[in-house]
Amino acid sequence: MSPCRHEVCTKFRVLKLILAMVMEDSKLNEFVLKISALWNEQKRREVLYLEALKKDSMGPLRKLLTQGHFSALLFQKEIHWIYDYFKCFLNDKDLVNSAEVNSDSVQALHNLEEKAEVADVLKKTEGKILQSYRSLYKYIEREPETKRLLDEHLERISEFYEILSKQVIVKRSEISHPFAA
Repeated sequence: MSPCRHEVCTKFRVLKLILAMVMEDSKLNEFVLKISALWNEQKRREVLYLEALKKDSMGPLRKLLTQGHFSALLFQKEIHWIYDYFKCFLNDKDLVNSAEVNSDSVQALHNLEEKAEVADVLKKTEGKILQSYRSLYKYIEREPETKRLLDEHLERISEFYEILSKQVIVKRSEISHPFAA
């Protein structure tokens, strides 16, 4: 190989390495933004469960609502740890509680009194959060600890989603068969 050609190959390799680093940095920035959005969704989830607990008509759902509230608090804390680990201290801001998220969440449940209606709002929230978790998997291939933690969250939220889905289905079947024995 001629010296000139070797030099071109070396420069090409260096450019390829730089491009790979830029792509990794871009992927990291996307991941940090998605983690931040997930934290906000978990904050909304926390407020929704807490607001649902304040309703008088939630009787048999109280245990589930309490578990949902506490899991949202725990997941926020763990997501915050992930965010702090991956964020760039020069560019990325700290996660903050948004009053707007809180008021929107409270408003979503404000006029609802039926268990099935509340369960439906919570189920839709859980479904959205499940999608957010799944969208993170392409970013965490080389982070087994992060993947394990997110898998645990995904599993638990899936359980909430299933239980809430059953509550909504029970109410729909009661509506369609009001005089069933």
